[in-house]
This record gives sequence, structure tokens and C-alpha cells, in this order.
Amino acid sequence: MAIIIIGEGDTKLDDSSLPFEGISIQELFVECVPCSLRFAVEKTLKVMADKSVPEFVFIELEGPAFPAQIKESLEYMPFEDLSFLLVYLLDAGTFSSEIAKLPNFIIKQIRESDIIGINKIDSTDMAKVSSIRYMLEAINPDVSIFEFSARDHDEGFGKFIETLVGN
Repeated sequence: MAIIIIGEGDTKLDDSSLPFEGISIQELFVECVPCSLRFAVEKTLKVMADKSVPEFVFIELEGPAFPAQIKESLEYMPFEDLSFLLVYLLDAGTFSSEIAKLPNFIIKQIRESDIIGINKIDSTDMAKVSSIRYMLEAINPDVSIFEFSARDHDEGFGKFIETLVGN
């Protein structure tokens, strides 16, 4: 598995940060995501493939990116059997459960997602988590939603990871 994080360099993750073996983590700094993401990711995957070819690549994007557009551009990379899932992760404690309060780009990201992970449920009222889930299902009724605490590596987090790796 490979994890590519597109952001501003404040992630503080490396290959030893996760409790799983065989995960390669690489941070990318891309100023214009739509302009250069494909080429930056392609170059990074080629470097990672020199060590070992990942069976699964997780790309984390920050901000108002449009995942379906990015997925479309990445599908033309020269790697055999590369497929994509659009995964949206959110922080249950800070995420609004009111559609009217969400920016349009977030609603679009939710609509385009195949899987949504609601993280930090351990520090959030379960009524709020349920409200968030209900709102997400209203925006995208076909999405698979997982509720978990990544910090605690709970059962929901295990199912989330199994689903990602199984796809």
C-alpha cells in the first residue's frame, strides 16, 4: 500500500507512523492541483515502484479539490491494473451536520465519493455522529459510510481499512 499526501507539509507522517507493515508514505507539494497533480503523482508512484509496486494507493487531498476530475486525469497513468476509489474523510467533531452550512465544493466531494470515513467518533457525541451520517446519506445515498476512531484502531477503523484494501 502507498499513501500519497497532497498538502502543505504539516502531516508529520512517515513509513514508521502507522501500525501496519508494508506501507510507503510520500508527501507531495503541489501548488496547482488540477494543473500538475497527475504528473506529480505519476512521478511519485514510479519512485515508489522502484522499491515495490503498491497494490493500493491512497491519495489524500486537502481543500477544494474535485475528486472525480482528479480521478479522471489519473486513470491515464501508465500503470497496469490501477483502479480508483474516491474516499472522503471527515472529523466528526468539527464537521457540520447541516447541509445549508456546507460549502458547495464539500457537497460535490461527498456526492462524488465511493466511501466516507467519519473519524474521531470517540470524542464526539453519538447523536451528532448519527446526524452527520443521515446528512451524508441524503447527499449520496449510494456511499459506504464507516464510523471510527483511527487513534484507537477500533472495529470500525479495521472495517474501513479492510474495505479500502479489499477494493
